[in-house]
Amino acid sequence: MRNTISFRIALLVSLFGIFAISCDKKPKQPKEPLLVIKEDTATARTRFKEIRESVPAQVADGLTLTLWASDSLAPDPVAMSVDDEGNIYLTRTNRQKNSEFDIRGFRHWMTPSIALQSVEDRKNFLHETFATEKSSENEWLKDLNGDSIHDWKDLTVQKEEIWKLEDQNGNGMANVATRILNDFHDEVSDVAGHYWFGKMICSWVLPRICGELQMRMVMAL
Repeated sequence: MRNTISFRIALLVSLFGIFAISCDKKPKQPKEPLLVIKEDTATARTRFKEIRESVPAQVADGLTLTLWASDSLAPDPVAMSVDDEGNIYLTRTNRQKNSEFDIRGFRHWMTPSIALQSVEDRKNFLHETFATEKSSENEWLKDLNGDSIHDWKDLTVQKEEIWKLEDQNGNGMANVATRILNDFHDEVSDVAGHYWFGKMICSWVLPRICGELQMRMVMAL
């Protein structure tokens, strides 16, 4: 009887090991260390004073405008959400100027862009427009990967970010900003967005739509 039980336990352990190995086929990517910015109270008060004096905000009667975080902790936000604890999550875009293009500045792209029917079409368009052999024609494009060539590979360097802002001192001023996501850098990646979802941050980036949406679920720290 004991031998039978031992055999069954060994069999279950073996099957579990095989299952675990089969579910772990993808190579594990090293986790990027969190980037944390802290601001001491004295510095925060000085910056708050400078901002209040330089921004002539007009507030309607009955409303109060209170500064909670300086731009040193919240650089260039394009999306914002608030969790149940009062922490703020911001999306910061880095791709908007050099890796994603405003069609109004490239009117000769308008007709070709209208003809694009899929993400793959857009990818091919970028590869053709910014082909390596056309580097001299595209010197206006920043050489972001530092290889002295101005081509589509420079569109895969800049990443989108999500930051978590906290008032850890409880004094009504945010003093800690933590970058919890630094991702989305395919040549076709657009500007990222996000929303607060329970204990998770759901982040996405266009143009991957209709089943091809790039998404990340990030645990709120």
